[in-house]
Amino acid sequence: MMNTFTKIIATSVLTLSSIGMASAATEYIAADDYVTSKLCVVATEGSKLRLSQAIKKSGLSKNYVAENVTCNNQKLVTFVEQHGTNVEDINNFLTAGKYSSNIEVTTVASN
Repeated sequence: MMNTFTKIIATSVLTLSSIGMASAATEYIAADDYVTSKLCVVATEGSKLRLSQAIKKSGLSKNYVAENVTCNNQKLVTFVEQHGTNVEDINNFLTAGKYSSNIEVTTVASN
């Protein structure tokens, strides 16, 4: 009886821990030591405070970062849009509130 109970508990713990691992967010790691690569990683994490600190530490302006930093050949705002968390807040921070997701709605007429 006790052996069966132990197996049930162990199975439950393993199942719950594997669910947690499966739902874990993707972690981005800078491929090099460039300051811009580090900014890309920090931007995807979704913390405006950490991003602000990283930008100040880089010596670049927020405007310069928003307009000129690229991540995997994409503008930073686009990269955050596709891979980041807290996307709207981060991109509004970078663009001084001028962020637009650029979602286009197309109406298709049928005959």
